[in-house]
Amino acid sequence: MNYSSINKKTGIFHSFANMLKRQIADRKLNSVLGYCLLGLVAGVIAFAVAKIDEKLGFLIIAGLIGGTVAFVCLLHTRLGFYLTVIVAFFVFYVNRMLNDALPVGVAVDAMILLTFIGIYLKKTIMKAKYWLHSKNAITVFFFLTLAYLLVEVFNPSMHSTAGWFFIFRKNLNFLFIFYIALHVFDSLAVVKEFIKLWLLLCFFAGVYGCFQEWHGLLGFEERWVNYDPQRYKLYFQAGSMRKFSFLSDPTAFGMLMADAIILALVIMMGHITRKQRWLLILIIVPMVLSMAYSGTRTANAMLPAGIIIFILMTITSKKTLAFAIFSIMVFMVVLFGPFHNGTINRVRTTFLFSEDGSYNVREVNRQRIQPYIIRHPLGGGPATSGVMGLRYNPAHYLAGFPPDSGYLHTALELGWLGLALTCAMYFVVLWTGIRNYYRTHSKEIKALYLAILAALYGYIIANYAQVAVGQLPGCFFFYAMMAVLIKLKTFDKEPEPKKI
Repeated sequence: MNYSSINKKTGIFHSFANMLKRQIADRKLNSVLGYCLLGLVAGVIAFAVAKIDEKLGFLIIAGLIGGTVAFVCLLHTRLGFYLTVIVAFFVFYVNRMLNDALPVGVAVDAMILLTFIGIYLKKTIMKAKYWLHSKNAITVFFFLTLAYLLVEVFNPSMHSTAGWFFIFRKNLNFLFIFYIALHVFDSLAVVKEFIKLWLLLCFFAGVYGCFQEWHGLLGFEERWVNYDPQRYKLYFQAGSMRKFSFLSDPTAFGMLMADAIILALVIMMGHITRKQRWLLILIIVPMVLSMAYSGTRTANAMLPAGIIIFILMTITSKKTLAFAIFSIMVFMVVLFGPFHNGTINRVRTTFLFSEDGSYNVREVNRQRIQPYIIRHPLGGGPATSGVMGLRYNPAHYLAGFPPDSGYLHTALELGWLGLALTCAMYFVVLWTGIRNYYRTHSKEIKALYLAILAALYGYIIANYAQVAVGQLPGCFFFYAMMAVLIKLKTFDKEPEPKKI
C-alpha cells in the first residue's frame, strides 16, 4: 500500500478544510475567494431551480431563512423573542398572499419553542437557576391550568384527544411566552425596549388599516375576503368593509388597536418629556381611526374600560381629573354629536345595546346554553364547541355552537370549574399588579404598572364579548406583560433617606 499517496490526499483535504475555516470563520467571506464561493453557491442553486423545479427555490430560501431564525432563537433569546413577535404580526398578511397555504400556528409555535430551549440551554451552561422569579401566584395558576387540562383528558363528554392536544399545546405556548418574558426582561431598559417595539408594530398596523380604508383592499386581500361567502358576510357590514390590516380578522385587529391606545394613553399621562408626549399622540391617531374602521364593538368598549381603571387608581391627581373630564366630553360628543356615517353609527351601537342585534342574539344563546354548563362541571371537553368542535368532535352536542365570549367558551369546554379557575387567575394577575404598584417608589415604574394594568384589564373585559385572550399577536403582549408585573418591582430602588 502506498502510504505516501494517502498522506498526501489527507494533507490536501486538511489544507482545504483550514482554508474554508479561515474564509468563513475568520474573514466572514469578506475576500475575493469568499465572493467566489458565494457566487458558486448562488450559481448552483439557480441552476437547480431552473433545471428541477421553481418551487425548489422557495424551499431553499425558506430553509435558509428558517435556519437563520432558528439559530437566532437558540443563541440570542431576546432577539429571538422579538423576531417571534414580529413574525406573529405579519404572518397572516403573508399567508393571505399565498392563499392560506402556510401553517401559521406551527411556524410561530416552533419559534416560541426554540426560544424557550435557548433559554434552557443558556441557563444549563451558566449553571443558573431555572425557576428564578417563578415563586409567585401567577406561575402557580399557570401550572394549575395545565394540570386541569390534563384532567380534561378523562372527560367522558369529549370524543377526540386530537382536539385536546391542540388546546393543551396552545396553553403550553402561553406558559412558554410567560417564562421567556420572565428571563428576557432582565432590566427596566429591556422592558421599555419591548413596549416601544410593541407600540411601533401597532402603529404600523394602524397606518396600514387606514390605508385599507382610504385606498381600498389590495387585490390579493379582496380575493381572500371574497373566497369565503361567510367571511364576506361577516366583514361587509353597513355598506362598508371592516378593516383587518396585517392581522387575522377585524375583531383581533380592533382589540389590538384598542389595547395599544390604552397603553399609549396611560404612558402619555406619566412623567415623560413633551417630545415623547407628542410622539405618542402621533402614534395614537392612526390607531384610533383604524380601531373605528375595524368595526369591532368590543374594541370600543375596551377603551373606556382601560381608561376607567387608570382614573380609579390615580383619582387624587389633578391631571387625572382633567383627563377624566376631557374623556367624558369626547365620549358624549362621539355618542350624541350631530354627525353620522357607517363607522360612527357602529361605534354608537356599542353603547346602545337595544340597537345591537348581534348582542341580543348572543344573550339569547347564553341563556339557552346555561343549563348545559350547570350540568357539566368539567364542560364538554377542549375543542368541542364552535368551528373547532365541528373539526375535532363533529358529533358533539356543542359542535357548531358559537362561543362568542371567551368566558362562555371556557365554561362550555372546561365547565364552571374551569371558568372559576380562569377568573381566579385574572384576579391574581390584577391583584399582583395593583399590589406592586402601591409598593413601588419609582415614578417611572409606577407609570409602567398603570399602563400595563389598564391594558391587561381592557383585554380581560373584552373577553366577555369575544374570545379576546389568546389570539395572535395579542397573546404575546398579554402573557409577556404578566411577567413584567412580576419583574418591574425587582428594578425598583429604595429612595435614599433625606439628610437632616
